Amino acid sequence: RELTENEDELDHWAYKHGSIEEVFAYIFAFLQENYSKLSPLVQSGLKDRSIVPFGTTLVKANRLFFRLPKDLSPFFFEVPRAFGAYDNLLRSLGVRDSPKSEDYAHSLSELHDDIATGRLNANELKSVVEVVNLIAVEETYGSKQTPSRCIFAPDSSGRLVNTNIMFENDCEWLVQSGRLELNLIFFVHPKLSSEICRKLGIGKLSDQIHEVLEQGFVPKVMKGKDSNLCRIEFTLRSDIFAEILSTLVPKTFVSSISVLRNVKIVAVEEIKTRFILQNKREMNEIDITNPSAPEKSHCYLNNDTMFISKLPLGLTCELAVASSLCDFLCMERKYVAGLSAIVSSDHAAIPTIKKSMGLFEDQSCCELLRGEPGQHLSSTDLELSEMKPLKLFHEGEIVAVKDTNDTSNLIYGTVSESGGGTSVSRLRLCIGEGKEIDVLSSDVRSFRSGSKDNQVIGKDVYHTQLQNLNFNNGILRQADQTNTDEFESSLIDEDSRTNTLNKHDVLAPVDKSEILSAVQDLLFSANLSLDDDVKSIFNSNLSLKEEMNNMDIYTESLLSEGRTLSKDLSKGIDAFLCPVTREIMNDPVMCCDGHTYEREAIEMWLTSNSRSPKTNQTLPSRTLIPNHAMRNSIDALRENMGAVNKFIELYK
Repeated sequence: RELTENEDELDHWAYKHGSIEEVFAYIFAFLQENYSKLSPLVQSGLKDRSIVPFGTTLVKANRLFFRLPKDLSPFFFEVPRAFGAYDNLLRSLGVRDSPKSEDYAHSLSELHDDIATGRLNANELKSVVEVVNLIAVEETYGSKQTPSRCIFAPDSSGRLVNTNIMFENDCEWLVQSGRLELNLIFFVHPKLSSEICRKLGIGKLSDQIHEVLEQGFVPKVMKGKDSNLCRIEFTLRSDIFAEILSTLVPKTFVSSISVLRNVKIVAVEEIKTRFILQNKREMNEIDITNPSAPEKSHCYLNNDTMFISKLPLGLTCELAVASSLCDFLCMERKYVAGLSAIVSSDHAAIPTIKKSMGLFEDQSCCELLRGEPGQHLSSTDLELSEMKPLKLFHEGEIVAVKDTNDTSNLIYGTVSESGGGTSVSRLRLCIGEGKEIDVLSSDVRSFRSGSKDNQVIGKDVYHTQLQNLNFNNGILRQADQTNTDEFESSLIDEDSRTNTLNKHDVLAPVDKSEILSAVQDLLFSANLSLDDDVKSIFNSNLSLKEEMNNMDIYTESLLSEGRTLSKDLSKGIDAFLCPVTREIMNDPVMCCDGHTYEREAIEMWLTSNSRSPKTNQTLPSRTLIPNHAMRNSIDALRENMGAVNKFIELYK
């Protein structure tokens, strides 16, 4: 108690007869030997007290582990080698082999309770970042879902904050503009990478903040229209400008470019807007507009109307429009200068300006998003995609599936559950954070190997092969392009098939109607369809196959029962084994020691021994008596096991 109550005691160690480790080693040796004799109250007190020295710091046993992935002090410590011999005591006190994500999260919660709104020092910040990284890694490989429990991480000022109310600052220009009430927002510390934020479910500010017109505000339109605004308006509506934007805009916002096709630019005296923050995890909205901010919006796109207010000296209309477009389409601000130059030029100069300003798609960004659920397929993967409806898909495999919002595009998905292979099966795919869908394997594209030997010309191998089929034989016919309603109505309802699922739902089996629809779907992609008579035959075959599958299931259940019966019959076989040969007896006889033996084996034993082979006691007599009851039992066992085994072999 004297050693552990004063935290500074170890800093002024003056005991002449041993070092800190030596003294505590003697104490631990005594406790390990007598731990079972201690009262429950004393044992509980030892667990709650910091009694293990780590350098000159005393640590609670529940903060100690026998193995750590890295130095995580002052949160977790590895058991010093000097105390390795007392592992039984340490385990009793709460020391574990290695920490788990729950331990990491709990330690951060305890630290938050200790320091409240205080700031972390440099050493604490370093350790907290390490711990948060470990939590993110364990959550990724352990549960596949964003962690729902409370996790604390450092914010931009070094305070511990619940990750549910934190954001990644990817709008530094807006944060520095003074237009936001920063006291209402918690930004994640810059030492935590975007990848870690994604794994912990920390959203980006740009994804969750929206600028809206102030409620009740009606812009006051200025008289007349500047010819410069008319020229800008014409450029925004042009095909070449839309083409340039499509290479710069994130794939999920490409459809928003269509708004510019009919855009109208209106000059107004002023624009009053508010910034609304949507926290998707907390399911709430707050107004984070700074009421005392002197700056106001200079350009704002409201549906198909773009308002431009009076601009300060040095800010041109082109710059204001380019900045507004970057915000509206979630483009990086590095494109403002280039877009401004495009808007300022005439059409003939646009291609030259595009090259000189470097307005091209960021290939490295596309590669970073390659394979991420919900992202559109890259051109490389589009060429390597192929349809293999009978393939056995593996959990975690990256596949391609039609975008539920735009069926003309393919997006990435990862297999979270597979229904098998060798036939059309049902798959569960993750196509975004917290979003899963059930689809048939015929609606999924896998990726063939990219090696040169496997490269095939064309983007859709399956489609090409179907196009080459001969459909003049009466089995296949060209699909009627003018009447596809009947065909489409036979397909599975896309909405019911791709709704967001509860993660606990079980994959439903694929029925015959879905298999027939899948075949029709595949043929329809090549402008082919099944003949009506063939449809009927195909449907009958599927019914027969379904019946055969049910019969196989019934047969397998019979086999399982037979194997169980065979095992049950074999459980008592030891009683029928000869103690000498350890084999089932054919002619069991009882010796005077009370045990039963195989006649041939015991007779041979008695020719050279006078002791019992079972008890090693001297035998008073060598008389052998036939054991008829055991012989009858052995014969009955052999007959029953033979019948069971014959049944199993017959139905294999």
